[in-house]
Amino acid sequence: MEGAPTWFTRRISNGKKEIYDPVRRRFVRETPEELVRQAYLCYLVEKLHFPKICLSVEKKVTYNTLTRRYDIVAYSRDAHALLLVECKSEQVELSGDTLYQAAMYNHELQADYVVLFNGKRQVVCQNVREGYSLIENLPDYKEIVAAGK
Repeated sequence: MEGAPTWFTRRISNGKKEIYDPVRRRFVRETPEELVRQAYLCYLVEKLHFPKICLSVEKKVTYNTLTRRYDIVAYSRDAHALLLVECKSEQVELSGDTLYQAAMYNHELQADYVVLFNGKRQVVCQNVREGYSLIENLPDYKEIVAAGK
């Protein structure tokens, strides 16, 4: 297959497991949460056709005086946040606390969609004027961009 994905390329370096992140273009420590993050990045690129160039992984976001790191944000070509993804390891249940955490990050980002994902379950919310509305599935990149115009 031409242009085969580089997801899930692994290695051991200095006795530690690492996985290659093609968005950050480097090997990162392989943790349960990182495996979930990489699976969702692969889904975004391979199935929903998000360009890798529009994806941002583990960057700082500040809410009031708290500085945290989001998992994944997808931006439009004009730098509008389209999507915020909060990843948890498979052992972590998605809850109101998880949504609160993502909503706190999104207060600054104002992404159109917020996704919670733990490798087993996905919760998709659309950011609407009244708050967040649960929806069945995340639209693909072209649909999200077209809806924002």
